[in-house]
Amino acid sequence: MNHPTEKRADARVQNLLRRALERASARTDVDRAIVVPLQPALQRRLQERLRGSMTEKWAPGAKEPKRDPLEYMQLCRQYLAKLDTMGWNRSYHQRLFHDDFLKACTRSFWKLEPPGQFARDHQKVLRVNSWDHIAQEILISTPRRFGKTISVSMFCAAMLLACPGVEISIYSTCKRISQKILRNVQKFALMIADADYATLNFGVKRENMEEINLQGPLGNTDVRIINSYPSKVRTGPGEKSLCALL
Repeated sequence: MNHPTEKRADARVQNLLRRALERASARTDVDRAIVVPLQPALQRRLQERLRGSMTEKWAPGAKEPKRDPLEYMQLCRQYLAKLDTMGWNRSYHQRLFHDDFLKACTRSFWKLEPPGQFARDHQKVLRVNSWDHIAQEILISTPRRFGKTISVSMFCAAMLLACPGVEISIYSTCKRISQKILRNVQKFALMIADADYATLNFGVKRENMEEINLQGPLGNTDVRIINSYPSKVRTGPGEKSLCALL
């Protein structure tokens, strides 16, 4: 027959063993819980926000994400500057023409943006470009051999590759001039793209004597078109007229 003191000792031993087992089990559960590395809450939120923004900017069929319209405006300037380094250095007046052309075409860079976005960004556009207003029409009158045709061709080529979803129509005084302008646009665009549109993620949908139709890199809705037409424009003796609509 066991003595009461021995029973109490056995009970204490059992309690000690039970507590030791519980502590060992608790440590095992903690070790299992921290097998997956923990991330700081701020880092996790930033990563989720980045993934969300990238998902929103990639359109169906896109080869690259859509950027801010102001970046595309700067890209147009960069393409024109690239032509300066490839044997087509622009004159002082041609650079002024292009600055005014870009100002007039500013709204075109917001074509694929949500409705009302340009109005919300208007003050930012003025501030970034150091403009006091945006004129949507530009009239340039110069003597012959002043570089109007080349200026229009260079600018249209840069716009074609820089502006998402752009549609450009050029009206000239005769069929010969309209075809020459379109050939110049094609030449300058290929110079910008290093002789292959695929280097800029573009695809050619259609090219003929009156139209260049490209599939842009921002998805199925990013179709960029330029047309060059002859038109009946009356000018004075020794004058030549060009009209570009964007």
